[in-house]
Amino acid sequence: MLDSIKIIKNERLDVKATERVNNTLHFAESRIKINFNPKKIYFNSPLKGIEILWVEGTNKGNALAHSRSLPFMNLDLDPYGSIMRKDQHHTIFELGTPYIGSIIANTIIKAPKDFDKHFKYAGVIKWNNTECYQLIIDYPEYKYIEYTTLKGETVTSISHKFSTSDFKIRYKNDLSSYFGAIKEGKKLLIPIPYSNKVIIYIDKKMFLPIKVMVYDEGGIYEEYEFYNIRINTPFASDEFSKNFKGYGF
Repeated sequence: MLDSIKIIKNERLDVKATERVNNTLHFAESRIKINFNPKKIYFNSPLKGIEILWVEGTNKGNALAHSRSLPFMNLDLDPYGSIMRKDQHHTIFELGTPYIGSIIANTIIKAPKDFDKHFKYAGVIKWNNTECYQLIIDYPEYKYIEYTTLKGETVTSISHKFSTSDFKIRYKNDLSSYFGAIKEGKKLLIPIPYSNKVIIYIDKKMFLPIKVMVYDEGGIYEEYEFYNIRINTPFASDEFSKNFKGYGF
């Protein structure tokens, strides 16, 4: 699976997401297009009527956002800011299967001798009319550690340092609405590793994850289902432009 993820240069997919926010499960569906180098992202939530466009090196690093509720205007939004992050587990930069691969790879790197202890192959399962390998990752040692912040750190940079959940750090430390730099020397509780259990369905033909279920001490934390995955198919020259046919910008 990790080898298959490494060769992805671009990706189109539909996603059904379930995320726990304030002890309530939130559901969302989206259509996503990503080019990974240079990074270009198009995100569309048909039910919410929201479109997001972000292209590396343009628009001062901001995303272009369009909403059906404001049909005659677009907004420039900080991808790490409070508007785009509100009640979201992840930023737009963590969309797609490569992010899942990076979390798993980092987990393996940090505990290589314990691979057989934590990773278990659970046979073949059929899901969404697709035969899948089932992988179960268990971490009974899952816990929160105390961390003292350094100068200039943010919740996001700390989550990347520990390969853990940005959103969970915010929730655990009452920082859910704060997205700037954190005062140096502040004590935070950090979940290590990302979760205590993950179940992954891996498409037997593509060797890519198509369903991911993540659990923590409170039960299901997040779940993602991927449909209509297409990798390494050419994009039109203007497909990451607000003027592309079919976009609402």
